[in-house]
Amino acid sequence: MFHDTERRAIPDAEFTHPCAMPSQALTDAYGTLLSRAPAPLFKRARQLYLNKYCLDGRNTESQLRLFVVQERLDERVEPDPDAGPLGRLATLQSSTLELALVHWQQDDPPAEPLVETYLQQSWQLRPSLISSSNESWFRNGGFQLRITLQEPLIWIRSSRYQETDNQTGKGKPTKS
Repeated sequence: MFHDTERRAIPDAEFTHPCAMPSQALTDAYGTLLSRAPAPLFKRARQLYLNKYCLDGRNTESQLRLFVVQERLDERVEPDPDAGPLGRLATLQSSTLELALVHWQQDDPPAEPLVETYLQQSWQLRPSLISSSNESWFRNGGFQLRITLQEPLIWIRSSRYQETDNQTGKGKPTKS
């Protein structure tokens, strides 16, 4: 239960279920969301995007919506053995273990059966830990519950490119 008798959220409330593994539907939605997000170079724009757009899609009218709370980014650049001495492979990996379930534009917490039905039907998800947050979602978007996953959602993108002699420091500068 995460309500008291007056229907106010209890800050340290939580309930448990046997499984909190991300489903394929949730993994796919995460990939779709991040494929449209601003590049990590634009940190503020990327965070605003994740706060504004939910995993449910841009056209959702659901009273419950699922958002990425925080992502962890790992960027690597490695030699690309298939592309010669100047070939490089840049890889970006984003992962998250925490999601916000928002009772869209409502100040009160949603009923527990509504939460369970939404998570099961929309995402085939039974979270292991749900806790209420003392703050409304971004720009008063609504009451939020935090969901902690046992396994992270992961999205990976790689790009191949060729360094120029100028980038490796071996060549002469080029004119622009």
